[in-house]
Amino acid sequence: MAAKLSKKELKSPDAFQTTFERIGDYVSENKSRVIIFGTALACAVVIAVGIYFYWSYYSNSALKLYTKVQQNIMKNGDNKETVNENIQIFKELIERYPHSWSGRMAYYHLGNIYYNNGEIDRAISSFQAFIDKSGTDKTGLRFLALTSLGYSYEVKKDYKEALKYFEQAQNTYHVGFEMIGLRNVARTYEAINNKQKALEYYKKALEKTTEPAAAIFIKRKISTLS
Repeated sequence: MAAKLSKKELKSPDAFQTTFERIGDYVSENKSRVIIFGTALACAVVIAVGIYFYWSYYSNSALKLYTKVQQNIMKNGDNKETVNENIQIFKELIERYPHSWSGRMAYYHLGNIYYNNGEIDRAISSFQAFIDKSGTDKTGLRFLALTSLGYSYEVKKDYKEALKYFEQAQNTYHVGFEMIGLRNVARTYEAINNKQKALEYYKKALEKTTEPAAAIFIKRKISTLS
């Protein structure tokens, strides 16, 4: 059975009612401020919703264009005509959707295409643009881009520059690529005739090697340098 209210409690105003009345009084006394605040809040909500839908549309449009590259390869193979068409798609992605994930990835893929075509300076520019636009990651893509820059400078026989990028790659996330990264550093030290450093990194690479063929190759290198 509910307890009876005392006379004091009956005479006391309800807490909710009191609060509501105070709010009403404040609104009455500050109509202009309330209208301005309400309008500003409504505008902020509209802008936030608009940005959300615009970004969704922007990202999805870029992704559709990006997937067209894979569709081209699956449909027509990786022939010269397909490669040239994909180059144009990647360029369009960079031009129209530079802030999207697909637009950033376009630089990386262009770098690979140019490298395979022997257009090394263009490959370097594309890989560098990808690195400039990408931050730290947990995918290994930054490692691969830095490594590709190293390979590009190796082709140009600029071993000091190649070594710089191979060493930078070692400071990024590269789980699963440890042996490759160490071999790249070792090979470049060998190219600049720093046998001591080359031997050091070949030994480190051997510790990370699980492939029998690679292990045999590295052991031969270590034996030669020793």
